Amino acid sequence: MTWILELPFERPPKGLSANDRAHWAVKSKATAVVRAQVKHLALAAGIEPMQRCQVEVIWVVKDKRRRDADNAAPLAKAIFDGLAADKGVSAHIVADDDPAHMVKLMPRIDYRPDATPHFEVIVTDLTHRSDAVDQLTKERLT
Repeated sequence: MTWILELPFERPPKGLSANDRAHWAVKSKATAVVRAQVKHLALAAGIEPMQRCQVEVIWVVKDKRRRDADNAAPLAKAIFDGLAADKGVSAHIVADDDPAHMVKLMPRIDYRPDATPHFEVIVTDLTHRSDAVDQLTKERLT
């Protein structure tokens, strides 16, 4: 089963871009906001706890300006933690966000000219999938 969660940010929040040099308190506050939103969205979507999942973060944009998907990595970390951290604010859909429980794909940028800019979080239950899925994921990442 797969769920798509939408975060309403046009770009990574201040402090959660790899290019930001924000004060630690700004980053901490932004992380807390993202984790709480992700938890709320996951629970509202009815995502049940599972043994293993795959999570992909897609930055939906409406123009073709140059952007680096890697800059969304700090935001992606807050999202992963909001889904599955072993402590703190989290939806706890898997026991932890380590590789044994969560396959984390690199953030990517998707150009959609008619869309309102936002982030999509695609959560896929891998509990009952074979190792072939892991192999396909590894091939896709290389």
